[in-house]
Amino acid sequence: MWQGMAITGRCAIDGIADCSGNAFSIAGSIGMSLFASFGNELSYEDVIQLDGAFAATHVNYGKAPLFNGAPHEDSNWESRKEFIFSSGLSIEETVERIRSVDGTATDFGVAERTALWRDYWLEYINIFNVLTGTHPDSVATVFVGRQAIEVGFKYLLFKNTYHFPKTHDLGVLSREFLSAYGVGGKYLEYVDDFCVLYCKYLEGGNPEYFRFPEYKSNNYFAGTCLDLKWLCRNFALILLKLIHFDRLDAVFK
Repeated sequence: MWQGMAITGRCAIDGIADCSGNAFSIAGSIGMSLFASFGNELSYEDVIQLDGAFAATHVNYGKAPLFNGAPHEDSNWESRKEFIFSSGLSIEETVERIRSVDGTATDFGVAERTALWRDYWLEYINIFNVLTGTHPDSVATVFVGRQAIEVGFKYLLFKNTYHFPKTHDLGVLSREFLSAYGVGGKYLEYVDDFCVLYCKYLEGGNPEYFRFPEYKSNNYFAGTCLDLKWLCRNFALILLKLIHFDRLDAVFK
């Protein structure tokens, strides 16, 4: 990675870092136990590695995001790598090429998009499964579970109709899903009813409910009496039903 780069600006947020008793002011006593997977020496004093902000520079290290334990097959970056790091280029030309690309592409076909939605869905399920075992009462766990359901509906809709509503409303998505496939009842009974009621009477029409503590019209999180483990159980049931519907039960055996 490029060395000698540093970020500029204030090292702390005014009014927080120096407040006695504030959680931020005692970071020195607990900081070394945070993010231990990156090494016990990781410190707030370390220099940010700016080359990590460029999608192009990541291709040098042979890494890939894992989706349910396996990388997503994508040949696009091989050609990009050849373009960016062609031999004979000057440093200036290489930097210019690095800045000419990002982590997106526009030439994906239906099959590629369907596979990508499926991989995203399985990975959200995988992480939600882990979090329900370690942090069942966390708002972050519920957020991941809700995201898994939303991605699942959108994946199944795209797989069937090649589009889906541009909404985060689980009620709308669940009913679109049932309508698109002409299914309902049996093990899918109440899936759409739960989603509609949840979005209206728990989230209050705020799909970002567990993502942020503040919402439109000066509304704020007031779910301090919620049984999040119970909520996660219902989310898990919906996911199990969708997994079975897509005949993916064996993936998680």
